[in-house]
Amino acid sequence: MKGLWKIANWEITRNLTNKQFIIGLLLTPVLMGLFAGVPILLDRLNQPSLSTYYVVDHLGELASLQALLPENIALKEHQDSGSIADVVRDTNSSGYFTLDQSFITTGQIDVVYNDRSMETLSTVKGSLTALLQQIRLAHSDISLEQLAFVNAPAQVREVALDEELEPQTMHMIVAMVFTVLVFFLILTSGTMLMQSALQEKRDRMAEVVLSSVRSVQLMQGKILGHFLLGLMQLIFWIAIGLPIARYFWDFSIMEALAAVDVPVILFFGLGGYLLYSALFVGLGATMEDLQSASNSQSLVIMLPALSFLFLGPVISNPDGTIAVFASIFPFTSPAIMMLRSGLTVVPLWQTLGSAALLLLTAWVIILLASKIFRIGMLMYGKNASFKEVVKWIHYKES
Repeated sequence: MKGLWKIANWEITRNLTNKQFIIGLLLTPVLMGLFAGVPILLDRLNQPSLSTYYVVDHLGELASLQALLPENIALKEHQDSGSIADVVRDTNSSGYFTLDQSFITTGQIDVVYNDRSMETLSTVKGSLTALLQQIRLAHSDISLEQLAFVNAPAQVREVALDEELEPQTMHMIVAMVFTVLVFFLILTSGTMLMQSALQEKRDRMAEVVLSSVRSVQLMQGKILGHFLLGLMQLIFWIAIGLPIARYFWDFSIMEALAAVDVPVILFFGLGGYLLYSALFVGLGATMEDLQSASNSQSLVIMLPALSFLFLGPVISNPDGTIAVFASIFPFTSPAIMMLRSGLTVVPLWQTLGSAALLLLTAWVIILLASKIFRIGMLMYGKNASFKEVVKWIHYKES
């Protein structure tokens, strides 16, 4: 145990003094903020330009139609329908159309456009529909109050039989945030683990280290060290993100923690990390160089990414068959079980069964990875083949 903590401390110290780690620690929240904030900023800056349509108005409804349109769409009346196309071209306007009695009778109208703004054209079409309904209503015996009464939608209130069944927005938001954070922890820490094993193997440091500690201790120490590093990253990013969330969205920290099942999130988050970190460190021990590791890394990354395939069915039906399967299957249960805990009341047998299966799978993976790690760290000159990896699993450590 003492050797395990020494290795973990060495991994933490080595990375905390690494410039790349510090830069990534500081740069990641900036990049995440840019990805989240830039689309919002661009949407605000992307103000619609002024569009002008010329109208031949035989109905005298131009003012009524203009009232139905937003400020960025202007209508100009034109008397001569024969020259209206030339006017639109000369003024580079958006298009033209004619309001006449056939529009009231048939409901059909040709809007000739001169630009490719489908959003503006869709707005014009919607306003023409509203105008047609108003005119037809005015010529009928139905009052506006009667029409509103007939077309009024049903006011359906969703009332949960038990209070615990009522969906809570805070539950869902916090569960989704924790799911993303744990996935990011697995991804970043797993990648660092694989690169650390690869570097020690390449620099032949493993020979010296393995002469004083057992291979299982070395692997466990590396996993523990990088797990603590990942927690430091998450705590640092959360410490930055929570004040921002509280400022912009009035986010209550205590309410958020009370809204989720913290023990379930911690257990499945830790279990998922142990499972995937063993896969990453075992993979790093079988590779000879960084390029080979990068090519094989995507295979391991695809396993935790499997959870995202089930997000749609789980969110739409958290108690369905697919959601239950994904929350029990050990390679997707860490993320899906955390997500389901915020969407519904998960039966106790599903939680316990999923937890037991995850622990069993993680234990088996760690045992296999330790055998692969023990021999792979001492093999140089080539990447291990699948047959060689199978042989390493059957070797017994003296």
